[in-house]
Amino acid sequence: MTQEILVQIKTLIKNGKLQPGERLPPERTLCDVLGVGRSSVREALNMLQALGFLEIKNRKGVFVRSVSGPLAADPLRQILEEDRTKLIDLYELRKDIELASAYFAAKMRSDTDLANMRELLRRMKADAQNPRLMIRHDLAFHLAVAQAAGNFLRMHILKNIFDLTGDFIVVVADKFGREGRSSPAIEFHEGVFRAIEKKDQQAARARMDEHLSWVEQTWKELARTKVQTKD
Repeated sequence: MTQEILVQIKTLIKNGKLQPGERLPPERTLCDVLGVGRSSVREALNMLQALGFLEIKNRKGVFVRSVSGPLAADPLRQILEEDRTKLIDLYELRKDIELASAYFAAKMRSDTDLANMRELLRRMKADAQNPRLMIRHDLAFHLAVAQAAGNFLRMHILKNIFDLTGDFIVVVADKFGREGRSSPAIEFHEGVFRAIEKKDQQAARARMDEHLSWVEQTWKELARTKVQTKD
C-alpha cells in the first residue's frame, strides 16, 4: 500500500499536477482521498522525502521539491554569489524557458489552467501596493504558464531558477514598487494571459518576450552592482 501511494504522488509530480513548492493536503485529507491508513501515508511521505521529491517542514506541512534542484543548485548558487554578472546569463536561460512555455501553453492550456492564471492575476491586482507580496503571485503566474505548457521538467527548472535568484528578485520587486511600475507589470501579464486564452501561440510568445525584455534592463543594471537585501 505504501508503494502504491508513493507511485501515485510521484505520478502527480511527473505529470505536473503538483507544482514545485506546492503544499500537499494534510495527512488526514490524503488518507480520506486515497482510502488508506495514516501510517501508510506517513511512510510514503517519508520515503518521498528521502528520495528528494518532497520536503517536510515542521509545523508548515509537506511541500513538493523541485526535481532539478539537487542537480545544480549548490554549485550554481556559489557561482552566483561570487559573480553577480552571471545572473544575466541565468536570466537569458529563464527567457528561453518562458518563451517556449508561453508558446506551448497557448496550444495546450486547459480551462483549469486558465482559471488558475486568472486567479493569480486577481491576486496580483489586489496586492499591487505590496511589491513583495505581489511578486509571489507574479512568479506563481509564470509557473502556471509553464504548467499549462505540459512539460513538467520545464516547470521544475523554472522554479529552481526562481529559488536561486529569490533575494535578487525581491530587490527588483522593491525597485519596481518605488518607481510605480506595478501597474505596467500587471498589464504585461494580462497580455500574456489573453493570448494564451485565445490559443494564439505566436502572440503568447511575443507578449512574454515583451514582458521579460521590459524587466531585463533593470535586471542587468542591478546584477552589475553589489546587491544587498533587507528582510
